[in-house]
Amino acid sequence: MGFFNRIADGLFFETDHRQYWDYRRFGLEGERFVSVTGNGTEIPSLFLRALPRNGGKVRGTVLYAYDGTRNASFHLPQISWLVPGGWNVVLFDPPGAGESEGTTSLDSYAEAACGAYDAVLENKTATPQGLVLFGQSVGGAALLEILARHPEGAAGIVLEGTFAHRRSLMLRRYGPGVGHLAASLLTPTSLSDPADIWRGLRIPAAYLRPGRDSSVPEKELADMVNGAPAGRTIWNAAKEKHLTAFGYPTEWRDRFLEFADAAVKKAARKK
Repeated sequence: MGFFNRIADGLFFETDHRQYWDYRRFGLEGERFVSVTGNGTEIPSLFLRALPRNGGKVRGTVLYAYDGTRNASFHLPQISWLVPGGWNVVLFDPPGAGESEGTTSLDSYAEAACGAYDAVLENKTATPQGLVLFGQSVGGAALLEILARHPEGAAGIVLEGTFAHRRSLMLRRYGPGVGHLAASLLTPTSLSDPADIWRGLRIPAAYLRPGRDSSVPEKELADMVNGAPAGRTIWNAAKEKHLTAFGYPTEWRDRFLEFADAAVKKAARKK
């Protein structure tokens, strides 16, 4: 069954090893490093240094996890705007993507996220009080696993289009028959579903719901929004498609910056 489990897990991903954008073409300053998962897997990672406009101050660090497509170099436009906004950014490739060897799966993505998180803290790139997590789709699910293990391990988290439950996603995306088969073949895991972690978060959390997202079924997005406890920040981005809210200059970039800045300030007061 292992072969079929890997096929079912693979329905969440469409990774490759191509080189897309080079961060230097965006005028960014970076440093490559390797983070290591709990089982010793090496994860190629990149630290982008904050370059605040007009002599502004460094606000903190964003740990970013993309949507499970292509690789980190493709998704640079999703986060390059954070650098002039005063934020360091750390991004990484899970096994099977970019320069990372191995097989991409829900478990391996979560372990890669936790490995990158540990490296950020060990290298003193950030403290939990100065760290904001930013995950899109399945990347959001991977980052939520960090908070399942470290409930107050960051100042805040921003999710875009993250699904609620793994099995219901398969059913809703592929329909009766194929969806039931795919759901039954998912690799057994100890990971919690995103919606379960989301409900219990102890830190400021924002969820952007794209109104025209064709990659995640609407009912999955609705489950996350409707299951949000009081105090969660919900951004209903009715006009946005998958990855357009932050990939292009929009009001949502400004809202992200305001949310992240407030989350870090709140964490600093609690310290």
